[in-house]
Amino acid sequence: MAGLPPLPRAARRRSGLAAVLAAGLLTAACGFQPMYGARSTSAEAEALLGSVAVAPISSDRNGQILRNDLIDKISAGRTAQNPRYRLDVELETLELGGLIQTDASITRYTVTMRGKIRLVDVASGTVVMNEMARATTSYSVPLSEYASITAQQDAHRRASGQLADEIRSRIASFLETRHRG
Repeated sequence: MAGLPPLPRAARRRSGLAAVLAAGLLTAACGFQPMYGARSTSAEAEALLGSVAVAPISSDRNGQILRNDLIDKISAGRTAQNPRYRLDVELETLELGGLIQTDASITRYTVTMRGKIRLVDVASGTVVMNEMARATTSYSVPLSEYASITAQQDAHRRASGQLADEIRSRIASFLETRHRG
């Protein structure tokens, strides 16, 4: 095999492109769908998500933001008419100092939001899904007090959005497998 000349650069590039295209076609043919993303759920699961009503979460601002995020992500901002399911979430928010300077000042915080998820069948009142979801983010504390408050609020909003994505994915997966089998 020592007598074969190396492939020209253009031929190597074309063969690499062909391999990537072939891999893409094979994955599409097997029914693979990404777990996270816009097309992660089937049309049936999307319709079932529209039948989930999000119950009020808590009276604090984090609970209100999470509920709004869930309504936006689960039912595209619409409240469910004649819901089949009700989503109850118990929210816990923890904020811990992560970077402590020599003068004992904290310059970085980690925000963790944990939600205990219960999906309730409205007709029977039974809990059909009971899980925990979690999202973690962090923020730095700048010298300006206003910038510090803004960074903290932004971290809470980001954690809420991540938690809403996680909850939506879990509910969609549950509903899809429940109604398929």
